[in-house]
Amino acid sequence: MIEARIFTDSLNNAKTILQAQKAVYKGTYKIIDEIFRNKNKAIPLIDEFLRLRVLPENIWDDKDVVLAIKKTRLRTIGKNSEIPLKLQFNRREDAEAYYDKHLRTQYIKDFSFSRVGWQYIMNNGDVVDLEIIEDNYPSIEFKSETTSGMEDLLTLFNVSSDQVIIGPSAVAVKDRLSVS
Repeated sequence: MIEARIFTDSLNNAKTILQAQKAVYKGTYKIIDEIFRNKNKAIPLIDEFLRLRVLPENIWDDKDVVLAIKKTRLRTIGKNSEIPLKLQFNRREDAEAYYDKHLRTQYIKDFSFSRVGWQYIMNNGDVVDLEIIEDNYPSIEFKSETTSGMEDLLTLFNVSSDQVIIGPSAVAVKDRLSVS
């Protein structure tokens, strides 16, 4: 899946477009992400990170706690994520215990952030997530299986390619939050 995210001043225009397109509203979700960077400083967050995700409101088939390593491959527009490790847990404590036993020597906590989102499914299966990050930063994530599908989404929402963030959302959020 190709993913592309933008920050915006408001989600209102996107909601209007989604309604006009008769996109199917999947539901509201809440996410708390803790981001861990590789201790090897030669591997920056833009290339790889470990994420501990807690889903206080979950609309997906995943369990409420997910521990995953994400590697990013940049595309002309957006990115693809490779996920070599994805483990699901019922409790945060179990994920933290796994981290302590298996990943602590390789990754160290960098920062965390939260968001609330509303997911919509387009008629062709593309996905649009409207989100507010840290109660302050409206953002839209577009997801499509194809380059042409991504281009069509950006055109539909009047988004130019220079508005799309480069790299993983976690890195852009860290920059937006001015976390050092």
